[in-house]
Amino acid sequence: MAAMSAPHARRDGLPLPLAVMRTLLPSAERDEVLADLRAEAGTRRERDGRFAAGAWLWRQAAGSVPALLRRSWWRGWNGFEPQANRLQPGGPMLESWIMDVRFAARRLRIRPTYALLAVLTLALGVGGTAAVYSLVKALLLDPLPYRDEKSVAVFWNTFDWSEREFLMLRGRFDGFGQVAAYRTNDVTLEQGGGPARLLPGISSSAELFSVLGAAPLVGRGFQPGDDRPGAEPVAVISYGLWQELGGSRTIIGSRLSIGGAPRTVVGVMP
Repeated sequence: MAAMSAPHARRDGLPLPLAVMRTLLPSAERDEVLADLRAEAGTRRERDGRFAAGAWLWRQAAGSVPALLRRSWWRGWNGFEPQANRLQPGGPMLESWIMDVRFAARRLRIRPTYALLAVLTLALGVGGTAAVYSLVKALLLDPLPYRDEKSVAVFWNTFDWSEREFLMLRGRFDGFGQVAAYRTNDVTLEQGGGPARLLPGISSSAELFSVLGAAPLVGRGFQPGDDRPGAEPVAVISYGLWQELGGSRTIIGSRLSIGGAPRTVVGVMP
């Protein structure tokens, strides 16, 4: 009875689960897959015992048979993709991607700590890349908000320019259509007896807005003579400060105490 039952349990010397898989595996992959399964089963038999190794083989067969039956519909029994399907959308490449995604998902599911670490690493990497790109885009890629920005340049000497030097050379800068001088200068703003506010400001010659090609939103910019000694002190304010002061066009012609001196507001920049 034992000798008669052997052919039903084995085929070509294979345990029954391997024999079942042999009949379903494509010929191009059959020997390699069976050799891997045999090697793994042998390792498990030595480590865990014969019963555990047999149970593992049956689990492999139970999980593989449904997929092998589905694949046999279109792959053919020779294990190669039919010629008519090789240039169709999807095909072996898409199948390989799907298998890789499934394998990665299984690995992440059985190792949740590693999965969490991988997700956090990717999040930090993506966030850092986005932050760096936003800075690079603003500093290097976005055009400057000036007319004909490629023709605008900033130059200085070792110890910066003095007002006297600029006035002496004004109108005589060969190779430049116009030249304006400016310096950053934080100023105070006083309103109605309240505490003074410190604001970022710029002191400039009258040509600044003309050089930059920047037109005011309301009123006018600086005009020739506005920067000469004895001229009425004037100011052009930013759009943000204009909104803080009420955003009314009637601000043009009014006077603000800027930098400790009353100045007439002549324009608002966009």
